[in-house]
Amino acid sequence: MTAVLDRLRSGGDGGSPPPIRSVRIRRWAVVALVAALLVAVPAVVAAWPVSTAEVSPSELRDRAAASGELPWSGYAEASGGLNLPDVAQFSDVTTLLSGTSRLRGWYAAPDRVRVDQLYPAGERSRYTTPTGQVVWDYGAQLLTYVRRDPFVRLPRPDDLLPPQLARRLLSGTLPEDPVSALPARRVAGVDAAGFRVTVADPRTTVGAVDVWADPADGLPVAVEVRIKNTAGTLAAGPVVGTRFLELDRETPDPALLQVQPTPGVGVTRSPTSDLFGVLGRGSPDAVPAAVDGVDRVAPQRGFAAIGKYGSTLSQLIVVPLPADIAGSLLDNIDDAGSAGRSISVTPPENALGRTANATAGALESPLLRLAVLRVGNRAWAVGGLVPDDVLDRAVADIADSAGAP
Repeated sequence: MTAVLDRLRSGGDGGSPPPIRSVRIRRWAVVALVAALLVAVPAVVAAWPVSTAEVSPSELRDRAAASGELPWSGYAEASGGLNLPDVAQFSDVTTLLSGTSRLRGWYAAPDRVRVDQLYPAGERSRYTTPTGQVVWDYGAQLLTYVRRDPFVRLPRPDDLLPPQLARRLLSGTLPEDPVSALPARRVAGVDAAGFRVTVADPRTTVGAVDVWADPADGLPVAVEVRIKNTAGTLAAGPVVGTRFLELDRETPDPALLQVQPTPGVGVTRSPTSDLFGVLGRGSPDAVPAAVDGVDRVAPQRGFAAIGKYGSTLSQLIVVPLPADIAGSLLDNIDDAGSAGRSISVTPPENALGRTANATAGALESPLLRLAVLRVGNRAWAVGGLVPDDVLDRAVADIADSAGAP
């Protein structure tokens, strides 16, 4: 490279100085050559072979699952291909899982986290603190102090950051699920080793969880979720994916994790920021003791009306719905075209031998199912990463329990 530049500067043959026009041409040639090399550098770096420390896929899975205490900060992009229809009551969720999300996060510990969801015209930030959560809506200039959300809740932006998504999904797999190695990738400067957990459970739509993580400590830096196709094999591409584009492994500055409201900002307080949290504050008898042969997990204190059935990726969630919300959701399902379907329900018979009107429908996506059941003046939402047959049996069980004395 030095010899080339010297030759261009000298005129090439060591003789008399070249004409001024020739010198200018050669100078521009040098600029063009340097520019070409600069443009090529990212492609060359991306093409370099990735070397990772020797670690078995099973060991890397265990490290990734136990990475909750590792600090980091970075920028990530997540994409969802669920193509869910826009439903007013779940608009944040359908948008989150059906498009691209730009996320910046700071993570010092499980109870010291900040995540910004970036929009073209602003951002929405969520701070997790030892005493609760704070949501800052830049567009509305509103600061909301949230006491707590239920463990069983709707997806939100921070769930799509690579470390959080990897840990949540891995916690729903079984130790006996096969684990295999994937080709290494360079992700945000990390030579990341990859592994795939192939999900054997036939009661879930999830076919495999692919994770790339720092082999030194297991911090996940990229995640992809693949579904099972109708033949029972893995679909070719992921339906949900997330990866870091920038990553810093140092502990974040504590000042970045503290909310600092400016004068004039609106401030409000809320017991919960999640719709399930609002709906789940009723009686534990609002949902059945078992659905599709799976017993209900003991409910969380304060959210007794949220029903959780199972602890793996095939778990089902049931929450009671007000009649007006159920009616609106059923109308949305009717208008959803191929993304919605009706479910045949046998009207339950009560102790007096009377039957109540029963209506049910479901919103469909490759990964997620959400059903709405209305029996008389009672209603429920039923959801999970489950196929149609599992969902339909759960709906039938809930309808039967509605007619029990």
